[in-house]
Amino acid sequence: MSKKLNARDLETYRGLLTQLRRELSGDITSLEADAFSTDGDRLSVDNPADIGSESFAQEFSLELLQRDEATLTEIDEALGRVVAGTYGLCEGCAEPIPKVRLNAVPHARFCVECQRKTERRR
Repeated sequence: MSKKLNARDLETYRGLLTQLRRELSGDITSLEADAFSTDGDRLSVDNPADIGSESFAQEFSLELLQRDEATLTEIDEALGRVVAGTYGLCEGCAEPIPKVRLNAVPHARFCVECQRKTERRR
C-alpha cells in the first residue's frame, strides 16, 4: 500500500504538471500550424504522390493534435486535483496512487489495477 503524498510531494508534482502543460501547449501550437497550413508552394499539383503525402501528414498532425489536447485536459484536471487536495488518490478505489505510477503518468486518475478495470470495460 502506498502512502498519501505530503506537501513537498504535491509541490513537486504541481511543478511537473505545470512543466508538462507548457511543453504540450507548445507542441499543440506547432501541430496546429502543421495541420492547418495552406502553403500551396509545398505541393506539386502535377504529382499526386505529393498531394497524398501532404494529406497523410495533415491527418497525422490532426491525430496528434487531438491526442495532445486530450492529455492537456487531463493535466488541467490533475492540477485541479492538486488544489482540491485529491491529487494522487485513485478515483476508483480511493487508495493512494504509487509514486512510481505518478512519476510515469503525472496526470493519472487511477492506480494501475483500477486503470486496467476501466480499460476492460471500454
